Order: sequence, then structure tokens, then C-alpha cells
Amino acid sequence: MLVLSRHMGIVVDFKCGFCKYEETNIGVGRGKNEFPFLVLFRCDNCKSIGSTWVYDKKIPLCSICYHDEIIILPDDTRRLNCPKCGEPAVITPRDETWE
Repeated sequence: MLVLSRHMGIVVDFKCGFCKYEETNIGVGRGKNEFPFLVLFRCDNCKSIGSTWVYDKKIPLCSICYHDEIIILPDDTRRLNCPKCGEPAVITPRDETWE
């Protein structure tokens, strides 16, 4: 398992083998500052997976439809149901990090 340092982020891909929905190059984690930072989310409003910026004292929004009722996922999430078709899907870390 890849562990994030306080000043590092990772890049992940989401892929559903059933309906073929995918999102690639999703940045997750913290840079050098406390805020903002990127979190992995699922939006049931537009049925998407992605990452969004979290700012101090602001509600995080879906980066696709800007809905404010998103489900924040742990950075180490690797399996979840596809938001499009509901079948099991995977999140795969890439060999990339960012600061």
C-alpha cells in the first residue's frame, strides 16, 4: 500500500469493467500547504468519481456538476461500486506522485 507523506499526493485511475466508465489521472492528497488539498469523491447526483479541492471552512463540491452533497472517499479506497452501473469497480494507484 502506498502511504502519503504530509507533503505528497498520488494519482489514481478509476475503471469499471462492466459499463466501461473510467476516470484517469485523478489527483488525491496534500501538497506543501495545509489547505487546499485534493480528496477522492463519489457524486450520486451526476454519477461520477473524481477529486475535488477542499478549502478551509468551505463545503467541497463535485468537480463535474458542482453539487454539494458528495461522498468523500478515503485516499486508500481501491474498490467500490461504479456510480454509473452499480457493479464492482477498482481504483488503481499510478506510479506518479505530486507535491
